[in-house]
Amino acid sequence: MKELAIHELDERLQKQVQQARHALTKGGLEFVLQVSVELLKKHPSAYEVRGLLWEALRSTLPRNPSLAERLRHKADGLQFMFSTRSLLKKDPLELIHRCDEALLRKQLYPELFLALEKAGRALGWIENQVLACRALIELEPGLCAHRLSLAKNLLEAKRPLEAIEQLEWTLAKEPTNGEAQTLLKNASVAETLQRGNWEDTTTNFHSKSKDG
Repeated sequence: MKELAIHELDERLQKQVQQARHALTKGGLEFVLQVSVELLKKHPSAYEVRGLLWEALRSTLPRNPSLAERLRHKADGLQFMFSTRSLLKKDPLELIHRCDEALLRKQLYPELFLALEKAGRALGWIENQVLACRALIELEPGLCAHRLSLAKNLLEAKRPLEAIEQLEWTLAKEPTNGEAQTLLKNASVAETLQRGNWEDTTTNFHSKSKDG
């Protein structure tokens, strides 16, 4: 099953997504949850719908949680991780569904998005991996590991410029991080080649236009 963009859904479902986006601007969180989760049950690879769901839920994150809330949150995350760990190899698609069910319950702990990233990798859903890493960065902004994972996924998605941004942040915090240094070299080469191909395409287009 390949990842689906919104424009690949049928017109009726596209309208539902548009309605959910509009509702989000008006604070209609519950409507967004309802539409997103129902769509994801039928089309679990629709990464933009899951992105809309995360966009809606992130507004519910507590700004200054108490120690008791943080401990309870961590315990819930560990419980989710232990209850789903066998699914990654056995049935990664079911793991995706479990993540979506947890999102519906507004359970936004890092372990959920770590599971989503791993399940996305098992299924070859690169945009879902990118989404999961971005959520992890927002939940745990000081951890370089999430930035490195995002950079790797962005490189795989052929978006080296975005990867470079994450790697430069990491190296500003950890200048001797060897993995980040290697990834930055690879991303810089990929970005140069990508830019070079675009310039060649532009040149060829103009040359052909003049020849014509």
